[in-house]
Amino acid sequence: MSRVFRIRLFLDFTAIGLIIACLAYWWLDNLSHELFGTALFVLVIVHNVFNRRWYGSVSKGRRDATRVFNIATIAGLALAMLVMLVTSILISRDLFAFMALEGGFAIREIHMFAGYWVLLIIAVHLGTRWGIVMNACRGMFGIASQNLARTIVVRGAAVAIAIWGIRSCFEMAFGSKLMLTYSLDMWDFNESTLGFFVNYASIVGLCAGITHYALKLLRFAWRTATS
Repeated sequence: MSRVFRIRLFLDFTAIGLIIACLAYWWLDNLSHELFGTALFVLVIVHNVFNRRWYGSVSKGRRDATRVFNIATIAGLALAMLVMLVTSILISRDLFAFMALEGGFAIREIHMFAGYWVLLIIAVHLGTRWGIVMNACRGMFGIASQNLARTIVVRGAAVAIAIWGIRSCFEMAFGSKLMLTYSLDMWDFNESTLGFFVNYASIVGLCAGITHYALKLLRFAWRTATS
């Protein structure tokens, strides 16, 4: 695994961390929130520069169900990121205050709505690339052979993350937030800041895992249907 790919992987996971940090608005002051958001969009630009060749290959090759799903995921992510970018500028109070609109309560609601969808779609996008991520991790730690004990530990950890992710979806009212439904939950950062990040990280892990294994089943079904 090349050094550039390691840097890319690090930046991608940093972007996920920044999204979760941006969701912790009531833990941050507004300036920090906008700085993290700006850093996130810089990383998104960097990610697209690294993957610019992919856009030229979209119209090429065979479009099986997995590839169509991947294209739809990236298109959805691009739309959600665009909505989040435009609304962030329109409600900015610090970095881009000169471009902000007065009032803007509805725009804030749309901005929050887009933010939760960005997190979900990025988790799904991560799931479509999970095999690449795992191969990169094996290369990083010099793992070249199969090991039953290690496999059991890794899969046990994946199950634990999934279970915690399901719990976190309810605790954080994640489904309601994706539907732009008001919820009465308000995370107490004085009680636990780490818990907020762990909960959302587990939701990302849950969604990525579901996507990874769902695509495996989809590929199997596609091969069976076309064989």
